[in-house]
Amino acid sequence: MSDISEINQGGASRFHRVINDPVNIAMLMLLAILSYLVIWPFVQLLIETLTWGQGDRRISREAVPGEFTLFHWLQATTGPLSGKMLYGPLVNTLKTGIAATILALLTGGILAWCVVRSDMPGKRWLQPILTLPYIVPSFAIALAWEAVFRSPKVGGQPGVYEALLGVAPPEWLSYGAFPISVTLAIHYFPFAYLLVAGALATIDSQMEEGALISGASRLMTLRRITFPVVAPAFVAALILTFGKTIGQFALPFLLGAPTQFHTVATMVYANLTLGLDSLAFVLAIVLIVMSLLSIWLSNRFVGNKSRRFETISGKGFRSRVIALGGWRWPVFAGVVFFAFMVGILPLILLGVQSVMLIDGFYGLDNITSHFWLGKSDPEIAFGEPGVLHNQIILGATWNTLKLAFISAIIASVIGLIIAYITVRRAHNPLARALDQISFIPFLFPTIAFGAMYLTLFAEPVGPIPALYGTFTLLVLISVVSRLPYSVKTGVTAITQIGQELEEAAELAGASWTMRFRRIIMPLASSGVLSGMMVSFVGVMRELSLIILLITPSTRVLMTVGFGYAEEGLAQLSNALVLIVAVLTIIGELILMWIGKGKMARLREKQS
Repeated sequence: MSDISEINQGGASRFHRVINDPVNIAMLMLLAILSYLVIWPFVQLLIETLTWGQGDRRISREAVPGEFTLFHWLQATTGPLSGKMLYGPLVNTLKTGIAATILALLTGGILAWCVVRSDMPGKRWLQPILTLPYIVPSFAIALAWEAVFRSPKVGGQPGVYEALLGVAPPEWLSYGAFPISVTLAIHYFPFAYLLVAGALATIDSQMEEGALISGASRLMTLRRITFPVVAPAFVAALILTFGKTIGQFALPFLLGAPTQFHTVATMVYANLTLGLDSLAFVLAIVLIVMSLLSIWLSNRFVGNKSRRFETISGKGFRSRVIALGGWRWPVFAGVVFFAFMVGILPLILLGVQSVMLIDGFYGLDNITSHFWLGKSDPEIAFGEPGVLHNQIILGATWNTLKLAFISAIIASVIGLIIAYITVRRAHNPLARALDQISFIPFLFPTIAFGAMYLTLFAEPVGPIPALYGTFTLLVLISVVSRLPYSVKTGVTAITQIGQELEEAAELAGASWTMRFRRIIMPLASSGVLSGMMVSFVGVMRELSLIILLITPSTRVLMTVGFGYAEEGLAQLSNALVLIVAVLTIIGELILMWIGKGKMARLREKQS
């Protein structure tokens, strides 16, 4: 009996230690909250597709709201409209996704080699310009493309192409698979560029030099030495870029909808607009499965094969650039021209389009400041005033800044707490589970994630009210979607902080809350600030994540710009997207400045 009593007392003691540990309490609370905000929305989305809804009564006499049914899945997969609803958009998604991924990878790989492995001049200031297409909203690239290649055959005014050449561009160049694939590649090639550049920077030049000394040609060395080393990065870039492209909404919508070229993402939006919610949710699940499959393939390939190509060890490492000789300046000119065309010219086009009184006419007598400074005029833009006098735009600007700022602060603080738990409780299975759950939003296509929150918060559930139409819901989904990034920056910061200071403070009687506030947060401030800026920039340019959740009272700049584009008010749409692009660039410059400060402090510490 005494043994049993001692065991019970020991168990009770351990239980009290667990519940009295604030880190454990925080871990359990975050696990519960994130499980509800990340995992349950997907379950709820699946339930919606497998049960009759209230609106199904108008499409089927058998509909009994709340009862189980395969009707929606059968309609999507085998129904008379399945080709138009699912299979056609699915083929279009795969077609544009594969083409864009290949183009992005080729472009990013070539540029990465030029910047990292060659002696091309101007590399230091070229790198930020090459990342511009990924920093600015993808919608900006789509608007710029439409401004150049707009076809009056589809509707609207002529673009720059027709104004300069006197002939309308072919329809395949204006709308459909080709422009969607190219613009997606332009937006995502910096993603591939950064991944491949990181791999190229780790190649030990001694391996290449050894091959050349042994009689191998440059081409053989590139094929047998260089490419196998960077193969895991190439594969990771390929699969991750593909996963990003298939979930894109803004680009395919603007450049595909005029000719009824739909992808799965745009069809989700179209079905919700038509009131076919359950069909939209089926397509959202298809999109999620495609994205998860791409991530799984990436982990399987790169995780299993990356060790085959290790080149950095404890033995010495040397990376040497390759001399281009007479090609040095021509390569530089080519890279500069490309960087200007994809990074700077789209912003110039947005600015030019925003000062055109009549869209499609490019004479100097057509320039106006109305869309920036003008008041309401019934003869211009259906009476819509310019940016500085437009209450809708001013309200959306305030909502945008407020949403980005609040979401960035909350995401960075929560991300730091999760990072602290992940690092300090590395061997705890619950800590590992928390880390994995916080990463899951990265795997979901943003418009599908928005659809999940639409189902979860459309109606009140117990003590949780219906949040649809509220600003709170936008903050909530923005915070959760940015957690993977804030946790990543937080882990980096926490890893660099030793536990000695915490232990000393604990011995002095400081509570965990005080230790976290007085020691961890100040020491991790640069990481927290980096996470804040990453979240701020990401939320500023976001469209597809919140497009399904926006109401007139919660509009932000990107959704207002999207609405103007739908209404044919190109000048106002271009002006708003340009504002967002400039704000995101400023945010990225601040982030780079923070990063340089961190690197300088690190070099000082090492010295």
